[in-house]
Amino acid sequence: MYFGVLLASGVFFIFIAFTMFLPVIVLVPQKFGICFTIGCALIVGSFFALKGPRYQLVHMSSRERLPFTLGFVGSMVGTIYVSMWLHSYVLSVLFSLLQVVSLSYYAISYFPGGSSGLKFISSTIASSVLRCFGR
Repeated sequence: MYFGVLLASGVFFIFIAFTMFLPVIVLVPQKFGICFTIGCALIVGSFFALKGPRYQLVHMSSRERLPFTLGFVGSMVGTIYVSMWLHSYVLSVLFSLLQVVSLSYYAISYFPGGSSGLKFISSTIASSVLRCFGR
């Protein structure tokens, strides 16, 4: 029951972030960042309720998932910090974008072969950018 309530609440907050605050992100990026972060935290919390806190922590801190977990949690903390305490427009937009990218990487890492696929795509993009701008 907790899983369903937390998951539905998280999806609701993300839905609100994208439908109400994304169109006005130029005016109030903090509201988008906070709403999106709350939604992500609730969704992750739902899996803690489903699998149990100990198992979920062990799973998230496994060797292959740890970089994605740190990136995702770090971007969530960064978004909340720059939105609530620094009130910085530019940093709020930057950390919100970083959070969307890290959420995508984090979600893809759960698919079979996702980690190796992400490494391949990242190295291909990095080498293309380096070739474009020179070393």
